Amino acid sequence: MDNRFITELKALCAAGGIPISDAQLEQMNAYYEILRAENQKYNLTAVTTPEEAALKHFYDSIVPCGIIEQDASLVDVGSGGGFPGVPLKIMRPDIQVTALESSQKKCTFIETAARAAGVAVTTVSARAEEEARGPLRESFDVLTARAVAALPVLVEITSGLVKPDGMLLLYKADYTEEIQAAEGGLKKLNLEFSEAIALPGGNLAHFVLVFRKTGSTPAELPRRYAQIKKKPL
Repeated sequence: MDNRFITELKALCAAGGIPISDAQLEQMNAYYEILRAENQKYNLTAVTTPEEAALKHFYDSIVPCGIIEQDASLVDVGSGGGFPGVPLKIMRPDIQVTALESSQKKCTFIETAARAAGVAVTTVSARAEEEARGPLRESFDVLTARAVAALPVLVEITSGLVKPDGMLLLYKADYTEEIQAAEGGLKKLNLEFSEAIALPGGNLAHFVLVFRKTGSTPAELPRRYAQIKKKPL
């Protein structure tokens, strides 16, 4: 067991008031060990030291775990190395997590590492805006996305996956200008900005932006990615 990782994550959770069991710490550590071992093969992250990974990947991921409703279905868009979806699943075994990731190689990693950590995560290798026009449209209670796109683009790519009355948890750095730039799109997509949850980490400016979905996504949205990127709503 990598005591540096466990010690750091345990201390962060204690400081942040997030209850975490020894079993959950061991699951997190198992996932981290495979991430570190397989990182070069899959090009998953530049953050690999125990202390940095504990903060920037695992604790960062689980900060909003307490606001997710019981037994919720959650889709993690652009899941990459499995963050924040897999740590949230470890903390909340009651929720159903789907990792939506365009890279099949990364989906394979998530499946392997999640299995080693003792959690069941479904993976879908596809683009969010395409799935939001297909069978996954408005089928999830909660959506997470971290380091995927600028907010005006991100909200159109993702919101069609979320049920009316659902919630989007979007991980962002300084966000004021992005919120302003996305105002028109938020109205068209029936998204209401609820709160910004500050994440810890000294000079690390990071927040989880919480949006509530107040109605259905208009039938013509989302558009194709090239259109979204060229001219956000």
